[in-house]
Amino acid sequence: MLVSVLLLTLAIGGPLTISGKGLLVALVAKDQTIAFYLAQDAVEYVRYARDTNSLGGGNWLSGVGATNGVNLTPCISSTGATKCYLNTLGAGDVPTVPTACPSNVCSKLYYNNTTKNYTYTTTGGNTPSIFTRSIAIQNPVGAAANEAILSVTVSWSDIGNNIRSITVTETLFDWQ
Repeated sequence: MLVSVLLLTLAIGGPLTISGKGLLVALVAKDQTIAFYLAQDAVEYVRYARDTNSLGGGNWLSGVGATNGVNLTPCISSTGATKCYLNTLGAGDVPTVPTACPSNVCSKLYYNNTTKNYTYTTTGGNTPSIFTRSIAIQNPVGAAANEAILSVTVSWSDIGNNIRSITVTETLFDWQ
């Protein structure tokens, strides 16, 4: 009787352990996917800002002289160590231009369960998320003033308080 109970326990315990680990891996994969899309969203906004500045006749990074230019200066340093944050949702979301992170520590993004958007706006039903996004632009790159390295890092703390992060890096050029 004891042997049969032991065998039954092992037969049930193994698949339960495997399914528990599978669920944990699925949750981590979900968070990684969200983090990647949040990082890519910021990359696309910086590209948009560069293009808007150039097409508006201004400086490609600072936006000075551009019609409706976007000033990326709070994100720029010669080493790429200065960090900033920005909302990418556009009009009505504050701030839509980059803002320097105090002491290079950016705040967490907020999530709106109704609109399914991530933002830095704390009102309107937004709740703190687990994700923190920081943007850094290194310019110039060596002696090339028309080149910049954009790095967007999204970090989060998952189940078990493991700190995870994903970084998307891209080289930007003043194409005009």
